Amino acid sequence: MKLLSALSFFLLVTFVSYSQCESCKMLDDENSDYCFTHSEFDGFCIQFGAKSETFKFKGVKKTKEIKIGSVDDLSYLNSIASDKKLKLSATDILFIREALASWKVEERKYGYKYETSGLGIKMIEEGDGDLPENGKTVTVHYTGFLEDGTKFDSSKDRNQPFSFRLGQGQVIKGWDEGVSKLKIGSTAWLMIPPDLGYGTITRGPIPANSVLYFEIEVIESK
Repeated sequence: MKLLSALSFFLLVTFVSYSQCESCKMLDDENSDYCFTHSEFDGFCIQFGAKSETFKFKGVKKTKEIKIGSVDDLSYLNSIASDKKLKLSATDILFIREALASWKVEERKYGYKYETSGLGIKMIEEGDGDLPENGKTVTVHYTGFLEDGTKFDSSKDRNQPFSFRLGQGQVIKGWDEGVSKLKIGSTAWLMIPPDLGYGTITRGPIPANSVLYFEIEVIESK
């Protein structure tokens, strides 16, 4: 009943803003990357770290550390709602649900290693194959997002992998550079600045000067 009550309350609340925290007493962890707050929840705060499997939650009472789960997974929300050790209220669950939805968008912006070009690479799972060679045809699955979390393209949604000749200018510069550094079988995020993407050109749903985020799975190279 706790979770159902929270979700019912959600329908009555209009969320107007969220922001990065600049000050919160619990947020002294050097591994923290993003903090969710909301004007409707005075004193509430959740801290996320790109390399952490848990988040820190500060509600009306004491600070708690909770394992991160999917906001789309009802069983996860039910499990933390019914956890007697956590003792979360309906309002707590509502706030956590909104924070997880925000982090789902924000987490792709953190945890990168940057090349001198400005390209960011964040490895999700490193493959055990060789690095693809320039001039070879590389086949990948990908999903692309804008900085605000808007998905603008996905080969996975079409169930159709994409192939291109690496290093031949058939794709944007960020792809040529990024994919060349991913072993076959790898899945990684690429953060592509405008000058390695489409620059000042508007391309379909992609506005000019956009930072692009791609989740890429390298399937094969031949």
